Amino acid sequence: MIKQGFKGLILAGVLVSGSAAAELGYTYAEAGLAMLSADGDQTYVGFDLRGSYLVNENIFAFGGFRMLSDDIDYTNWHLGGGYRHALDAKTDVWGGASLDYQEVEVDFCSGFFGCSSASADDTAPALRGGIRHQLNDKIEVGASARYVTGDLDYLGLTGQGRFKLQENLSLTGEVDLQDGDFGLFGGVTYFF
Repeated sequence: MIKQGFKGLILAGVLVSGSAAAELGYTYAEAGLAMLSADGDQTYVGFDLRGSYLVNENIFAFGGFRMLSDDIDYTNWHLGGGYRHALDAKTDVWGGASLDYQEVEVDFCSGFFGCSSASADDTAPALRGGIRHQLNDKIEVGASARYVTGDLDYLGLTGQGRFKLQENLSLTGEVDLQDGDFGLFGGVTYFF
């Protein structure tokens, strides 16, 4: 069911035509709230900050920082570079590589033994890629995948939509699967 949804999102992004007033922007700042439901018993909630900067017509730098909490704290940041290729005036495919840092920290408390904490962290390379499509002058859709290597490795799949409020400001929503764990993101994107 979920795989069919991603296939449908990609197909809609590629096949549906509209009158795009502007090309896809790669210089932006994005901020919002994120949620990740892990293993059915933890629901991490927190903030997610991201950005991208178009270096030249095809090359861009990107990064992000995420802090989520429940009984366990999850921190992630990434920094990398990518290459975009325009399929037509409204559709881009892109690929890139990044360095990702992840940290998981948990506190254990017992009435008799007191409290203690444990953590695990890892810094590892990752591969990322996706497709973006401007449906019309207000709506952009996209899908992406990322594979983070290392001790805390995972595969993530994301479907994204942006709705333009003003010329350089959009509402942004995402559905994310991180090794089968379900996540959501809602926020704003400011294009420079």
